[in-house]
Parts: sequence; C-alpha cells; structure tokens
Amino acid sequence: MSSFLQYVRTAWIDHFPGTSPTNTYYSQTPTLRQIPSGTGVYVSNCLFNSIVESNQGGALYCTSATYFLVESSSFFSCKTSSSGGAIYFSNSGGQSVLYKVCGYDCCTTNSNSYLFGYIRVNNTATSKNYVNYSSIVRCVNENSASIIFYFNKGKICCQSVNASMNKCGYRTLYNDPFRDSSSVTCSYSYSSFADNIISGYTCIRFWLYEAKSEIKSCNILRNTQVSGTEGIIAINGNTMIADSCILENQATYIFHQCDASYRITLSNCTVDSTLNNGYLTTQNTVTKSFILALNHMST
Repeated sequence: MSSFLQYVRTAWIDHFPGTSPTNTYYSQTPTLRQIPSGTGVYVSNCLFNSIVESNQGGALYCTSATYFLVESSSFFSCKTSSSGGAIYFSNSGGQSVLYKVCGYDCCTTNSNSYLFGYIRVNNTATSKNYVNYSSIVRCVNENSASIIFYFNKGKICCQSVNASMNKCGYRTLYNDPFRDSSSVTCSYSYSSFADNIISGYTCIRFWLYEAKSEIKSCNILRNTQVSGTEGIIAINGNTMIADSCILENQATYIFHQCDASYRITLSNCTVDSTLNNGYLTTQNTVTKSFILALNHMST
C-alpha cells in the first residue's frame, strides 16, 4: 500500500504540483458509469469496457474537480445517447490532463454531440486542457453535427496524440482555447491524424480569433472531407504549421482560414497540395514525400 501511495503522489505532482488527489480510482474495471466527486480526481490504470449510458459521459462524468487527471486508462466501446461517449468533464474553475489514454470505438447516438469526449476548463492561459501520449481511434457516428473530441477553454496542448480512423459528421477535433494574442494557447505537436472521414466541415478546427495556435511535427494523412465549404484544417486566427507532413488528403480546401483578418503560415512542411481560400503563406515548403516516424504510427 505504501508503494502505491507513493506512486500516486509522484504521478499526480508531475501534472498538478502543489496539490493532492482527494478521490482516486486505481486499477479498476467499472461496469457502470463513474461519477467521481471531490476537488482532485485521479483515475489511473483503469479499464472502461462496453459501458452503455443515456447520460453525459458514457463511462466517466465529472463536474466537481478543480484538478482532473486520467492516466494509463482505456475506454473501449463506451457509448451514450447523450454527450461524450467516454469522458465528460466540465468545470469552469478546473483543469484537466489526459495522459496515456486509449480510446477505441466510443460514440454517441445523439446527432449533435461528442463521440469520445468533452473537456471544459477554466478560461485562463494557465489552466491546463491537455491530452498527451494518447490514442483515439475508430470512433464512428455519421450524424450531421457529431464531433470526436471537443476541447473548450484554457490552454490546449496535445503532444504525441494519435487520432485516426474516426468517422463523424462535423469535425474530428474542435479546439476553442483561451484567447490571448501574446502567446500560443493551442498547440499540437508530434501527433498524427490519419484516415479520418468527415461528412462535412473539417478534420481539425481551431476556433481562435485573437489567440495564437501551432501545429508542429505532425502527420496529417489521407483524411477525407466528403462535402462542405471548409477543409482538412480550418482556423480563424493566426496559426503556424511547421515541420509537418500533410499528404493525400481530400477536401474542398486543405487549409481554410475562416477570418480574413488572420493568416495561416506553412513552414518547412511536406505537402502534396496547398489548396486554400486565399489566406495561406508558405515558407520553405518541401514537396518530396516523407512521413515523420512517430512511434504511435509505427505501432
């Protein structure tokens, strides 16, 4: 028991230093939707499998936590007829980190909702809305307004994420971060988005305005927009896309700037198409095909 407690303290402070968990789920296999309470919720080494619900958060629902950490846990075939097939976290004064999370075949049957997850945090530049070293695959719902994952407020940071082979009606990833013109509040790095199918709109959506965002060292491959006026990457804000592979995507536009006041800058990327709606700046674009050898792609 002492070694477990030491592990909890060490793992927790890696993400939320100076705080302690108040409610811990460790090495569990729940058969029902979990609704943890308390200010510090820590879920570690858990398996949520084939949980079917009619409420928000098919497997895990939390609105109480100021600090919310899900680590080394898997969500397989979790479903809801409401919002967030796997995870629903919403606290306007909170922070959230998903670390080493695996999501597979999670969905909602609702036509206007979030297949895998919805995360809403405190709307400041210092509030974490992070997903790192995680994989979300084969989440499917073709209803017109379905979204795979919605990140709402705070500083959005996705590092080493694999979101691939998903199918939805609206957007794969929807990002609405804290809006700060002096810093980057939405960042994707060392991540892969491959073989997603979107009936309309976009694969990756940044809803920014005066905020800044970046995509660095990412693979964006073979995604398909079936119809719609936007494209693979749609942004309304200044965004830098650097050192990335953007290949074999099919869409009205590969790069779509939704607000003429801002620009998308493409730097040192491998691309086979720069289809855009007129607000793209390219720097040192490479045309030779290559794929970034990210671990989650090879495994």
